[in-house]
Amino acid sequence: MENLTETLSTGAQKAQDSLQQYYADSEQYVRKNPTKSALVAMGAGFLLAQLPLRWMFVAFIKIALLLIKPATFIYAISKLIDDVRAADAE
Repeated sequence: MENLTETLSTGAQKAQDSLQQYYADSEQYVRKNPTKSALVAMGAGFLLAQLPLRWMFVAFIKIALLLIKPATFIYAISKLIDDVRAADAE
């Protein structure tokens, strides 16, 4: 369990470092190319405005609710297996 915690902690730290580096690189690029960056941002905003976000959100919620029961079942089975293994070890 400790190994898993260390792995997750290391992975989270690497992700945070990568995100900070990406942010710094992006900021530097925007400072060098403000016009191009503004045009790209406007284009991305236009494309996002065209997306049916409400439909996508509703679909995401429906899928999430559909997957809750199997995920809960799998979690319960894994905990049951852990308890059985712990009882056998004693």
